[in-house]
Amino acid sequence: MKAFAYYTESRKKKTTTIKDIANKAGVSISTVSRILNFDTTLSVTDATRARVLHVAEEMEYKPRRKKTPKTTTKIAVIQWHSEKQELNDLYYLQIQYAIENTVQSSGAALQYVTTENFNEAVNSTFSGIIALGKYGHQEMLDIAAKKLPVVFVGQNSLADGFDSVTSDYVSPVKWIIDHYLAAGIQDIGLIVGQEATSIGHQEIKDTRLQAFETFGQAAGVYTPEHVFVGAFTPESGYALMNEAIDQLGDKLPHGFIVGNDAMAVGVIRALNEHDLPIPERVSLISFNDVAVAKYTSPRLSTVHAYTDLMGAGAVQLLQERISDPKRVARQFNYATKLILRESSK
Repeated sequence: MKAFAYYTESRKKKTTTIKDIANKAGVSISTVSRILNFDTTLSVTDATRARVLHVAEEMEYKPRRKKTPKTTTKIAVIQWHSEKQELNDLYYLQIQYAIENTVQSSGAALQYVTTENFNEAVNSTFSGIIALGKYGHQEMLDIAAKKLPVVFVGQNSLADGFDSVTSDYVSPVKWIIDHYLAAGIQDIGLIVGQEATSIGHQEIKDTRLQAFETFGQAAGVYTPEHVFVGAFTPESGYALMNEAIDQLGDKLPHGFIVGNDAMAVGVIRALNEHDLPIPERVSLISFNDVAVAKYTSPRLSTVHAYTDLMGAGAVQLLQERISDPKRVARQFNYATKLILRESSK
C-alpha cells in the first residue's frame, strides 16, 4: 500500500458531459470541446469562452446555494488575475465560486474589485477584504491601510501578520515522485510557471519548484536540465514541452510534473504533435483538478485542490477577524489529493 493520499478515478464515475455543458452554455458540442482543450485556432469571443469555462466549473463543482436575506455586511474580493488570465488558470475561479456560495448563504453582499481600482472602490462601508493571489509586503500594507479586516488566499501571509488560506502543494510533489519511481520511471522533469506579486514587482519562486528540488535531490532524480519554467498558461506549456523535446531529444524524461492543468493541455498538444504517446512514452501529472482535466485526451492525472474548502475557509477567517480584530493571525492550509487518470502510468 502506497503511503500517500491518492485514488484512481474510474471512467464509470458519473460526471458532467460535454453535451451537458454545451446545452447549458448554448453552444455546440464541438465548440465546448475545443474551448476545454484551449484550441487557439477556434474563433470565438472571450465572452463565449468565459461562459463555457464558467459553466463547466459550475456544473462540475459548484452548485449554487439558495440566497438568504441580505445583511449589512459587505465584503470586497480583490481579483489578482485579469479576466483573460483567469480563463487560462481556473484555480482562482473555483475559489471565487466557493466564496460566493459561502457569502450568499450568510446573506452578506459581495463586490469584486481589481488591484487597479481597489483604492477607489473600497471604503469604510465594507466589512472586510478577501485578497486572492500573490502580494508583496508593501502591497499587503497598502491593502491593510484601509483599516479593514483582511484575509489573503493563495499565499502564506503569517510572516506579515495576516490571516491566510493555502493549499498543500509540497506533499504532492513527493507523492508524484514516489509514484513515478514505483512505476519504474526514474527520469522525471518539471514544467512549471513563474508568478509575480499583484503588480509584478516581485517574482515568487513556485512552491512546486522548491519542493521538486528538495524531494528530487533526496530521491536522486533531480536534474536541472529537466526543469522548464514559464507561465501558467496552455501556450506556455506547449512552448516549454517543445523546448524540452528540442533540447533533450531521446533523453526526454519519461515522467513530468506539470504546474497546473492548463499548462498540461499545452504539454499534451506538443507531445501529440511529436508523436510521443501518453503515457507510454511520457507520463504526466498536473495540479488543481479543474474541470478541463476530465476532458483532455487522455484524461489528466492531477492533484485535487479543495478550492471549495479554501473559499469557505477564507470567509470563516474573515468573519472571525471581524468579530475579534486583535486575535492572533491564523493560516488554513488545506490538504490535497493525487488523482490518477489515464495520462500517467
